[in-house]
Amino acid sequence: MSIDKELKVILDEVARKETPDKAKREKVLKIAEKLRHKVEVEALNRGVKVKVSLEGSVAKDTWLRDEVDIDIFMLIPKTVERKVLETVYMNVARSSLKEYGWIERYAEHPYVEAIVEDGIKVNIVPCYEVKPLSWKSATDRTPYHTQYIKRKLKENQKTEVRILKRFMKGVEVYGADIKTGGFSGYLTELLILYYGSFLETLKAASKWKIGEIIDVKGYYKNNLEEAKKLFDETHLILIDPVDKHRNVAAAVRLEKFNVFRSASKFFLEKPSLNFFYPPQTIPLKPEKMDKILDEYPSDLMFLSFKDVKAVPDVLWGQMYKTQKAIKNFLGKFDFKVLRSECWSDEVKHNLIIFELENLNLKNIKKHFGPPISSPEEKKFIQKYIQNPQTISGPYIKNGRWVVLVKRKHVNAKILLEKKLKSEDFGRTIGVGSKISEALKKEFKIYVGKEIMGFYRQNSSFAVFLTKFLRGKPSWLEQFNSN
Repeated sequence: MSIDKELKVILDEVARKETPDKAKREKVLKIAEKLRHKVEVEALNRGVKVKVSLEGSVAKDTWLRDEVDIDIFMLIPKTVERKVLETVYMNVARSSLKEYGWIERYAEHPYVEAIVEDGIKVNIVPCYEVKPLSWKSATDRTPYHTQYIKRKLKENQKTEVRILKRFMKGVEVYGADIKTGGFSGYLTELLILYYGSFLETLKAASKWKIGEIIDVKGYYKNNLEEAKKLFDETHLILIDPVDKHRNVAAAVRLEKFNVFRSASKFFLEKPSLNFFYPPQTIPLKPEKMDKILDEYPSDLMFLSFKDVKAVPDVLWGQMYKTQKAIKNFLGKFDFKVLRSECWSDEVKHNLIIFELENLNLKNIKKHFGPPISSPEEKKFIQKYIQNPQTISGPYIKNGRWVVLVKRKHVNAKILLEKKLKSEDFGRTIGVGSKISEALKKEFKIYVGKEIMGFYRQNSSFAVFLTKFLRGKPSWLEQFNSN
């Protein structure tokens, strides 16, 4: 089968799977209207002035058949103070979903999420009813985004959006939440609007460069330098059609940007349904994982802590901040971190894994001093010539003074444990404030096989660790040296 025919078969199959039929559309819209009306009634009963509207992918008809997110927006008068939004209006949202068991999430301000009928997710989000460019919160643009896409997106392009969304989910770059740091639904819709189709989007993405600029409405067509200055040091810039001062791709982390452009290139070279529907990761059996960890050539260190008092989006921001801080801290003492990842069940258990080149270092270090004839020369010599930590030197090598000294810390676990048990519980090295609070209560550091108890108890973590050790993305499995 030629690549063109193979492509058509694959894309037709994805379109068939992801496009909801008439009955499913009617059912989802009925649920959406029921919830919209519920919020309206709840606000009326509480004497709260608000307009309630359906937004997002359901309103734009770009949702995936089996992954429905209903976005109900409460448009609030612009005179309402932020604290009233976060109390009175949020209480309307909470009360509207009380029968489903809501959880609170956070973007620029809080909103409420719940799983309702048939596993459908619903978000109730407050925003201000304002004119374009008079935004009072980040969510104020959303109704204008909905209107723009409904007005501009052609019927056949809705299928292209669905295919692109499914591809992005398959290669794990879909979602603008802090945990994912990927492409939002609105961003995928704009990419299809700009490039015309799924395949054209992938062809373009496979050739994207760092600092790529996409200007749908041509706000900066005669002055790209202005856009580059406005969105300085950004790897992907997509100018929001409803706000020329906003980059729709601002949430896309560099890693996700790179994964998408690489996956696009490899898919075009060798199309496969695996890009859209990767095989489910089966966690390694405990005895197999135990053996792998026993023989693993590097050292794995796990920082485990519980009960961080934060909504999921804040939790992940704190996790990534802490991960980076600890990696930098270990690096200052010559512990080389090869890889690091975060895992959380978003309820109780949280782990940050560090793959170290060596958990233990030799108790000797070469320390370079000043050049000969430097003003600091004498001070350096006086410091080290009789120092009990000095093993050899000071001596001159390549025009500089050098000493061999004993290390202050030779074990990464002991070093980190000591720092996290200090008076500030890691705050001075950059540990997130809410995670620092959790560390005060309890934390554990596991090395290698010591994690097996938790591995056996938690299937979600078992999948995570299996994927972490495998390393490569699932869509790359089909490529080999042949």
